[in-house]
Amino acid sequence: MKSTVFSLFRKTRQSNFLFLIIILLPALIISCGPKKKYVGPYLPDEEIAIIKPDDKMFTPVKILSIDKNVPLYTDESSIAVHPGKHTLFLEAALDYPFLDKYLYFNQYLTFNAEAGQVYTLHASILPMRNEGFAWITSDRDPDKFIVKKYAVGLIPLSTYP
Repeated sequence: MKSTVFSLFRKTRQSNFLFLIIILLPALIISCGPKKKYVGPYLPDEEIAIIKPDDKMFTPVKILSIDKNVPLYTDESSIAVHPGKHTLFLEAALDYPFLDKYLYFNQYLTFNAEAGQVYTLHASILPMRNEGFAWITSDRDPDKFIVKKYAVGLIPLSTYP
């Protein structure tokens, strides 16, 4: 009797585990892709553009919104958009360890996205010059700037909201 109860419990536990894998695995796979941030019908991957922030150390950059009306959330990294003109609102912050004065800036960048391309948003802050700038590159030609814009008015991070 004892072995029957244990084998039944073991089979139930295995079936629950299998059920969780079947349910959770597709959900995880779907949630890891770029977020759709465009209005209109669903398009295949080769007909959309992907925009992602650079993950460079010491100057993290975040995309706060796109096209002035679609806010993004902190856990989103890549954004899928229709081809065409888009305006990104970004935030870049200087994050060097042991510095007393951290700097950040917010900026709008407008560029024309092409279908099938992956764009990377970069930012840099030069604290000794009190300058910053942001630029966008394409994965097809990472050395060419799609757009580059200098920041006006770096703000000390102590006043950071």
